[in-house]
Amino acid sequence: MAARKVALPAGWTRYEGPLLTIWRVRYERIYGEGSAEHYADGMFVRDHRRPIAQWINYSAKSAILVAPETPAAWPVQRFAIYYAPPGDGLEPVLTARHEWQPRGPRGSTTDADAFAAAVAAAEQFLVAEAAFGALG
Repeated sequence: MAARKVALPAGWTRYEGPLLTIWRVRYERIYGEGSAEHYADGMFVRDHRRPIAQWINYSAKSAILVAPETPAAWPVQRFAIYYAPPGDGLEPVLTARHEWQPRGPRGSTTDADAFAAAVAAAEQFLVAEAAFGALG
């Protein structure tokens, strides 16, 4: 099944560079200095586990992140989606679980399948969030 192309809301763009510092800064603003190093295998500190996907809205000072959240040794791996709303804060985006079993049976969900589903969910969240914001 081919991935459906979602038109991103105005101001949002996919960011292909390294992990944005907004993730560490906002997490540590909430939970204290140095706390990001220990959360979800350090996902807010370094992008050592790829793939990741990020979108940014420079004018709103907000971003979205899709990244692996489980330690690499766990039998079930999962991608998480996080939203840094305009201004401040950091919120997990709750959607279907985007996970796979690295040693799962042939024909089961793969990391590529889970990543593609998480990216699609993040883009759908952006569209919904923009529509909701337009109501205010």
